[in-house]
Amino acid sequence: MLHDSQQRYGLISRFFHWFMAVLVLQQFFKFGDYINDGEHWLGDTFGPYHTSIGALIMLLAIIRLFWSSKQKSQRPQTEGLLGKIAKASHHTMYLCMLVMPPLGVLYIYGKGYPVKLFGMTLLDKPEGKTEWMVSVGDFHAVLAFFLVALVLAHLSAAMYHHFIRRDDTLKRMI
Repeated sequence: MLHDSQQRYGLISRFFHWFMAVLVLQQFFKFGDYINDGEHWLGDTFGPYHTSIGALIMLLAIIRLFWSSKQKSQRPQTEGLLGKIAKASHHTMYLCMLVMPPLGVLYIYGKGYPVKLFGMTLLDKPEGKTEWMVSVGDFHAVLAFFLVALVLAHLSAAMYHHFIRRDDTLKRMI
């Protein structure tokens, strides 16, 4: 079943969820740059793809929001306080996925580096540093830590529903 139903998320929604989850988790390897001044295999391995994957996540988030809006009336609903918390946390995760890539671009470009996506130069190397871009772009890192907390809360909530409440919340997305 491609479309969502009251009992379960459809194939397309599940694909978006799990594919984006893998991409977002992969992005967290960029935290390897905080180890040993960036001289760590995590940063060296995943760092070169960070900007491109971030742009892909943003694009997928936009497409997923359009898809979700078309499926809204058919989707499984969680009622009450837990439903409100879930909705707020999902909206906040989407906000992070939409805002973080442009902030990252501001930071990179403001630091005086070119911006490349999938090997193609999007913005050539600027003349020099632009402090306001770096200052605004610094919020990318703040939101990254916040997104980690949201993802951990999301995982914890899924485990809570599955093992403690023993409801079908997790099963609807698998």
